[in-house]
Amino acid sequence: MRRDDFQSPGRDNSQSPRRGDFQSPTGRAISSRPLEGRFPNRPLGRRCAEGELSSPLTPPNRRLETAAPVQRLETAAPVRRLETAAPQPYIPLWCKSNYSFLEGASHPEELVEACREQGIPALALTDRNGVYGIVRAHVRARRLGIHLIVGSQVDLRDGSELLLLVQDQEGYRNLCRLLTGGHLRSSKGECRLGWREVCRNSPGLIVLWGIPPADAESHARTEPEPVLERLQAAFQDRLYVLLPRHRRAEEVLREVRLRELADRFGLPTVAAVEVLYHCPGRRRLQDVLTCIREGVTLSAAGRLIRPNDQHALKSPDELARLFADDPESVKRTRQVAARCSFSLQELRYRYPLERLPEGLNSSQYLRRRTFEGAERRLGGKFRSQVPQLEKELDLIRELEYEGYFLTMHEIVEYCRRHGILCQGRGSAANSTVCFALGITSVDPTQVDLLFERFLSRERAEPPDIDLDIEHNRREEVIQHV
Repeated sequence: MRRDDFQSPGRDNSQSPRRGDFQSPTGRAISSRPLEGRFPNRPLGRRCAEGELSSPLTPPNRRLETAAPVQRLETAAPVRRLETAAPQPYIPLWCKSNYSFLEGASHPEELVEACREQGIPALALTDRNGVYGIVRAHVRARRLGIHLIVGSQVDLRDGSELLLLVQDQEGYRNLCRLLTGGHLRSSKGECRLGWREVCRNSPGLIVLWGIPPADAESHARTEPEPVLERLQAAFQDRLYVLLPRHRRAEEVLREVRLRELADRFGLPTVAAVEVLYHCPGRRRLQDVLTCIREGVTLSAAGRLIRPNDQHALKSPDELARLFADDPESVKRTRQVAARCSFSLQELRYRYPLERLPEGLNSSQYLRRRTFEGAERRLGGKFRSQVPQLEKELDLIRELEYEGYFLTMHEIVEYCRRHGILCQGRGSAANSTVCFALGITSVDPTQVDLLFERFLSRERAEPPDIDLDIEHNRREEVIQHV
């Protein structure tokens, strides 16, 4: 009997494995021989020529015969890819710089530049109990085209904290008034405010309530319902509930409570992240700053330091993912920013007002004193110098420097009344108004002097009047001033 004639009971001999085959775990024979011809319509290797395939398992110089080339199916117009819209930029409303001493770990300029890189059009700088960093942030923001919102995170006597954002000049005055009063009443390095004074200075300010308490005791002492009632009565539609998220377990239940309060009082919510540094790489520096502030080492800091790096400035994509369940709160950050139109560009130095005759303002009084002095000092040339006097007075009025000229005139008059030698010098000698007021002694009509060297619209800076005073009686003038 030959090997091929052997047949085991109950088994078809045609299914038995042959040389070169191996048995699979299911009992099926799988061939390990070359694959040529087994899948005639399936490419097995790189294409050699039209209609020919070369298999990596085929010996060299051997070609596989394939079936007729498959005709390409003509399909309908290609399906357009769905382009997902980029998330709208949010506005970070809770940012602290290194001017929040031993708390923020980035310079104001770095926060502004990071916003520009992330495509964020505005940010609120809310340093703790002060507006220390806004000047440097304003200069950089103006250069980069970023809208800077002025604000501050303020501490209250009961341990609560609020974010106050400035809407207009009145709000800026009220914020500065609150901070000044809080620092004057508190010990050095602290600023504590009362709820009553916050509500009394509410005009021009937006308040964001919902900052997590610094410790559990302060949270236990403060009941939120009376606070929200008082704030809502004072701020009305300028009160928002803050929803901070930093991927911490304890924030989940707290946010549920905040949303319940917001629904009960009919208050809008805003998404927020407490920004302490402009990039995650600054987290270690922020940890060190915290340890210095608390007087501990890193190994002993424990819960005093932040548990993660979620206090960096987030991109719009990152914040959209963080608040994917609440896009309306993200959108509302832009609405809050749109309500804050104040800029430091609106502020100008206001010179102190002199005692003015009844019925006259600074401009009218300066004009009277100038023409009286010019008629006395110029004599017959007075009429010919009226156009120059009018030109200078118009520019002084436009730039609002009347108070400055009146103050210098009053100082010179005091010196003359008391026999104190004084003399104005420098570029002020180019001004006919200064000569008429007795500030300078050089008649500008006698020489070809240029008034614009002393004061011009293009220079955009106040004039400089140098006044030399008799040295041994200088203190008398200082005390008078």
